[in-house]
Amino acid sequence: MKKIIFCLLMLNAYSIFAQDSLVPQKDTSWKIHGFLGLTASQTSLNHWQGGGQNSIALNTLFNFEANYAKDKTSWVNKIDAQYGLIKLGSSKLAVNPKLFRKNTDQLFAMSKFNLDAWNKYWFYTLVADFRSQFAPGYNYENDTISGKATSDLTSPVYIQLALGFDIKPTKYFSITMAPLAGKITHVDRQYLADEGAYGVEPAVYNDSTGALIKKGKKTRYEFGGRITLKFKKEITKNVSWDSYLDLFSNYNHNPGNIDMVFNNFIIFKVNKLFTFNINSQMIYDDDIIIKEGQQADGSYKVNGPRLQALTTLSFGFGYKF
Repeated sequence: MKKIIFCLLMLNAYSIFAQDSLVPQKDTSWKIHGFLGLTASQTSLNHWQGGGQNSIALNTLFNFEANYAKDKTSWVNKIDAQYGLIKLGSSKLAVNPKLFRKNTDQLFAMSKFNLDAWNKYWFYTLVADFRSQFAPGYNYENDTISGKATSDLTSPVYIQLALGFDIKPTKYFSITMAPLAGKITHVDRQYLADEGAYGVEPAVYNDSTGALIKKGKKTRYEFGGRITLKFKKEITKNVSWDSYLDLFSNYNHNPGNIDMVFNNFIIFKVNKLFTFNINSQMIYDDDIIIKEGQQADGSYKVNGPRLQALTTLSFGFGYKF
């Protein structure tokens, strides 16, 4: 009897083990999360003595991360996108939809691979990222487009590669130090390249006749060093903050003039469906010449590198996953 009971117990244990081995195990190496936000606003005035202008604004935010971590390696993949339109005035939408202008436009993608170094806080790292926009940008005079596009999806495109170390003292903060970094700036529209827009080499013209001698180069290559600070944390149950500061120095050309990109995205969760968002971006690039306020003699009040800043405050539908 004892032998029979022992055999039954062994058979039962084997069957339980076999069943567990047949059940597919969930892969916890990948973690995916993100945010989708849609906002809209309308201002309508009728005999309003305080002044103002009719307007309609639409804005879309999208953030996505797919992160892999297993054993001694980790791989972070991130996409940040924002696009917004605004229409000023009282014209009918169906009659002239071109009166919609974009007021925000950003496309950023990043991939970072880490490998454990000499302790739990230091990693060897390889980073690649892409920065551009979705649609052409224009200057306006009243409600009319003035001149050709000043930018578009491929003008400019920034691609950066970096090799170095990643320091991660906490789960929500990291510092990437890359003494070996490359930056590629591409301007696909030839007339922008001829102007030397966004730092590419401009065209060469004959001083006396103005005839084109050599077209502007569409692509510029830079080699230098890069430091990136990343902070992402849920501050409270309903408030999360995602911050990114990127600094790049060109070893071969004015290394003291640091290119900067500083992004901040804060989400205030009102309830399951609605959020209030703050999205800000600051850019400084010594090779980007800002021209504003053209005067009668053709000169500009502002003509040189400047800090570029964009801030969007929005309230509307927000889905966090």
